[in-house]
This record gives sequence, structure tokens and C-alpha cells, in this order.
Amino acid sequence: MTVGTAAHADTYAWESTGEFGIGTGSGTLTAVTDPNIQNALDVTNFSGNVDGSPILGLLPCAAYDPNNPCSSPGGDSFFYDNLLYPSGAPPLGILALDFQGIGLDLGNRVDGGFYASSSHQTSFVTNLPHDNGHIAGFSIIDIPEPSTFLLLSTGLLGIVGTIRRPIAAQSE
Repeated sequence: MTVGTAAHADTYAWESTGEFGIGTGSGTLTAVTDPNIQNALDVTNFSGNVDGSPILGLLPCAAYDPNNPCSSPGGDSFFYDNLLYPSGAPPLGILALDFQGIGLDLGNRVDGGFYASSSHQTSFVTNLPHDNGHIAGFSIIDIPEPSTFLLLSTGLLGIVGTIRRPIAAQSE
């Protein structure tokens, strides 16, 4: 019996600003290192809101593979692979997304997604009829894990203690 180690999940804050307000939103996402694609993360959770509506979750995709993407159900479908590239997608030079992007369940049988639409911009698309995508800046920020906050707090307490000691000695 072989026991493997669990993949460490990283949490990111995401934000998008859409052209004409379409594709504007924010929230958090969780991702783990992809075992097969260098510098890629598999998005395992995506939450927040877009265009004022809550995101219900990720669209399921059997494989995280840009060469074999999943297709959104119904309406005018779009492709997605739910991969994230925090340091940039290699052939694109664009941060965060590839041409397939991340598929989202927006409820009421509406699906949407963020993707790299060229080497210098990202877009937001839905499966609604005649939606060919809208330019939407998409960015991510790594959220430090709790141990980072603990280490920072300990350091700050040490600095405060060091400063208080001379001040207390002067007042005596």
C-alpha cells in the first residue's frame, strides 16, 4: 500500500474589471499544483460574484488539459480547462490564464468563464446566445497562509517589546 502526500492548496484573491461593466467581479479561488504541466495550478474552487450575481462554483472538467478542454453545456458553448498560471502562461506571456480559461456556473443554466483572448488581454464570456466575449482585466493576488500571519505577528511583538524596554527604563 502506497500512501501519497496530499497536495497543498494555495488560495488567491481574484478581481476582474469588465469592459462596459460586463465581467466585473471579485472573490477567492483555491488551486493545487498540476502534476503534469509546469508552472500550472489546477483550480479546485472558485467563489465570489460576477456582474452582481453569485458564482455557484466551477464547471466540472474531467482533465486539466489545455489540449483537451471541456466544453460548457447548452447555448453558445465555450471551452475551458480550469488551469491557472500565477507566473504566466508560457506561450502567452499573460498572467493567470491560458486560451481555455476557467469555467464557472453562474446559475439559471448560465455558464461563464475568464480566459486569455490574446497575448495581452483577458476576456469574460457566457454561453448566452451571441456572446462572443468581452474584454475583462483579470488579476490574482496570493493570500498568505495563517502561519505567515503568525510569524509576522511574533516579529512585531518582538519589535514592540524591544522598543518598550528602553522607554520603561527611562521613565524610572
